[in-house]
Amino acid sequence: MKTLFKPLLVLAFAAVAFSSCMKDNSAENEANQRRQEEAIAASLAEDKIKIEKYLLDNPSEAPEGWQEDETEYPLTLIEKKPKRGFWFEVLEVPTEEDDEAYTHELSSSGGLVAPKVKVTYTASLLDGTEVQGETNGSFDFATFTSNSSVYNSVWFVSFFPKSIRKDGSDINIGGLTAKGLKKGSKIRVVSPSYWAFGANKVGDIPANSPLVYEFEVLTIE
Repeated sequence: MKTLFKPLLVLAFAAVAFSSCMKDNSAENEANQRRQEEAIAASLAEDKIKIEKYLLDNPSEAPEGWQEDETEYPLTLIEKKPKRGFWFEVLEVPTEEDDEAYTHELSSSGGLVAPKVKVTYTASLLDGTEVQGETNGSFDFATFTSNSSVYNSVWFVSFFPKSIRKDGSDINIGGLTAKGLKKGSKIRVVSPSYWAFGANKVGDIPANSPLVYEFEVLTIE
């Protein structure tokens, strides 16, 4: 019994110590996550003021005007649900033929089918300074998403639709528009810094910079 009891006792103490450590780590992780959520909420609130001023100073060129993204971004630990903060204007729409020629889809496994696109785009600061851009650029979303110096969430919400219907159900995707971008689409999107490059300085883009993107889709397949 003694020879058995001793190692069992050690294991019991180890289990208690491990459990205590897990609780400490859990509490620390929750505190870190709470701080992150507070920082996100503060960033979105600060950029909201900047973007609203930009919208007032830059009237929309689109028939439907500036449209606000109504999607909320739940921050569960601090119990806030701010909007994501995007605004956009649809400058040109595809022809009926181009609209029918391509449809954003989900694969059999449920993942997004990654399109290959040729696009002209610019990204600018709110003061109009162009900081990124390309004419007739070719992008394969299957590999392009790994290019963190160019690709960010603004590309995703711009190109993909709000939802995709599969097996009789509408699957929420998170895009800005009903059908996503197709050949002939031209859109301007104003994004809070959190969805662009956040606190990172990327090339000529200062940290914590809201950005204005303009996308014109030349081809998509």
